[in-house]
Amino acid sequence: MLLFAFNQVALVEDAVRSCLAQDSEPLEIVLTDDASTDGTFDVLQRLADAYRGPHSVRVRRNPVNLGVSAHYNAAVADCTGQLVVTAAGDDISLPHRVRTLAAAWDATGCRADLIASHLIDMDADGRDRGVIRVDDLSRWRGASDWLNKRPYVVGASHAFTRRLFARFGPIRADLPYEDQVMALRATCLGGGVTVNEPLLRYRRGGLSAAGPQATDPAAHRRRLVVKHTRQRALALQVRQDLQQAGLAGLWRGGMARKLHQSELMLAMCRAENWHERRALAAHASNVNPLWAWAQAFAMQWAGLRHGWRGKPPAH
Repeated sequence: MLLFAFNQVALVEDAVRSCLAQDSEPLEIVLTDDASTDGTFDVLQRLADAYRGPHSVRVRRNPVNLGVSAHYNAAVADCTGQLVVTAAGDDISLPHRVRTLAAAWDATGCRADLIASHLIDMDADGRDRGVIRVDDLSRWRGASDWLNKRPYVVGASHAFTRRLFARFGPIRADLPYEDQVMALRATCLGGGVTVNEPLLRYRRGGLSAAGPQATDPAAHRRRLVVKHTRQRALALQVRQDLQQAGLAGLWRGGMARKLHQSELMLAMCRAENWHERRALAAHASNVNPLWAWAQAFAMQWAGLRHGWRGKPPAH
């Protein structure tokens, strides 16, 4: 069981205690910190030192902040189990979570590579608000199914096999989430299953929550850069994983189009003026020309609109 923490000093103790309270067979529990600056690591170390139960507990810390995916890669490489259950530093695992996920894996003859569950929707103050239901992963029988429609999954609820990493390698460091990558990888190999009950209290407003939406052109460009950097990273990861699975022929259509669109949008965000964006739209390849021109005009209009709002036009 891997518990991932970063700057969650006010919440991480409850998350750790929920891992230590698992009623399963003895576990290897690794509490892993991504170079927190707020005392989170000290809490992890204190709880591990005080633990006297059946599980094996240890703490690790990245020397520098790695970000979500690189932290994920480092922690997986630093544990030994064949089935890895993940937990976040602000969520609460129910006591029977690991036991139930492991039983679901056993029921497949250990062939499934991803086991998910539903989640209890918990607000920022710790009040339960209902159940978040994820998709039934058994309905996705191959990579083609994933490419046609991605399943709704939440990485915080996952358990996965080590062989997914042995086969495909680490996740790209510029990809800030892992859930869809793990779902794709599982569909390429042994598939996945979903336990039909909630096993985790999932806290709203975590580190991935969106911040306030500024309206000036610079903020608009920053949001576009974030969006298209992520979209480009996912597309490149999908292409790489399909190749690794011997399914390179499936790389076409929507994912290929998203890669080309994101690369063009990132270039437009780097452009300093309308003339540069116009040239990018005029010479864009592998994307719909009307779409390219629409994006160039939209970025230009955002700047003009802000100028009119911020000060009256000169006479």
